[in-house]
Amino acid sequence: LLNEVELALIYHTVFNRLQLTGFELRVNHRKILAALAEVCGGVDKMTDITIAIDKLDKIGLEKVKDELIQRGLTNEQVNTIEKYLSVTGSNEEILTGLESLIGKTETGKKGVEELQFLTAQLSTHNVDLIIDPTLARGLNYYTGTIFEAKAPASVKIGSIGGGGRYDDLTGLFGVPNIPGVGISFGVDRIYDVMEELRLFPA
Repeated sequence: LLNEVELALIYHTVFNRLQLTGFELRVNHRKILAALAEVCGGVDKMTDITIAIDKLDKIGLEKVKDELIQRGLTNEQVNTIEKYLSVTGSNEEILTGLESLIGKTETGKKGVEELQFLTAQLSTHNVDLIIDPTLARGLNYYTGTIFEAKAPASVKIGSIGGGGRYDDLTGLFGVPNIPGVGISFGVDRIYDVMEELRLFPA
């Protein structure tokens, strides 16, 4: 997990050097999403759940609930997902809320512990990390931490970077058991943000 800490510090360093004050570094964990699916009685529904959750910002809660029903989830399962999506507050409050909802599963417990470690490590470096349970990034190869860097709120552009842990991505190409974790920078978007905020020197 020290790799995740280091990658978060890279984001922090780069965006501060570019003077992008007000950027947000959001994080979630694939195991937390997997545990949510488990608690909803269907690990096989994980993809359906994450695809729907990922649209929350764009379409709102009611439409997400409709989509989950259309994807074959029961009202009871949708209610559990709604409880999950209403977990808010400080990082500590979010972790406590997640623990009470999914901490009984082995997967959920592990996901919460890893996020606790990450936030504790980064707070010693004065890095503000926002735990965001709605961050689902519709890519199924993530196995651990999921990162998303967002532009300052004054610029309506959204994500300017993202990444995460994918412990068996190489397995898709016939080379199993090589863990990996990485992040990327959305260079075009960062350029646009800096242009709009007039951050380039003359």
